[in-house]
Amino acid sequence: MTAEQATVVAAFIGVVGGLAGVYIGRWQVRAEAVVEHEQWLRGQRREAYTALLAAWDASVLKLVDLPPDGEYWAHLEATYQGDPVEAMEEKIWNESLQIKEDLKQHLERVQLLGPDTVDAACATLADTAEAVVQRVRRVHFPLNEAAIEELDELRDRADEARTEFFSAARQEIHTPPSPRRRGWANRYLARVRQRS
Repeated sequence: MTAEQATVVAAFIGVVGGLAGVYIGRWQVRAEAVVEHEQWLRGQRREAYTALLAAWDASVLKLVDLPPDGEYWAHLEATYQGDPVEAMEEKIWNESLQIKEDLKQHLERVQLLGPDTVDAACATLADTAEAVVQRVRRVHFPLNEAAIEELDELRDRADEARTEFFSAARQEIHTPPSPRRRGWANRYLARVRQRS
């Protein structure tokens, strides 16, 4: 090998090494960005999930307890000036509407953050909340034994939906990031770059 050939080979190796260094550096920066995004997303999900669970507990329990029990109803009938049925129906309608709106914000935040397994459990929560709202709005006063049993069944259904969501959220939060999951993120970033 001549000195000129050795110089060309050394220059070629230098160029290839430089390009490989740039590629590896860019790949490493991209991988770090993906990991940082995953950590941020995990934190956002944790906050959204816990906020939804707290709102669910406050909202649904309050919703199921809106219809007055026998003692309160008797007191209301004896002391209220006007139609107590109409007043109670209006109160339940207004409060259930507010509860539904408050819960909707938390449900939407969780659905934005995903993933699909948690979205499915979140949809179950939304359906259950809607069923509870509709049933509570149709309650007749004073409550009879059948209505009380139905409200207890709604409370049980709400507990089941909460448990399903809690399990899905817990599994998502406790699942550590893996290279396979990062592969999805890398493909996503590649699509975003292609659009740019």
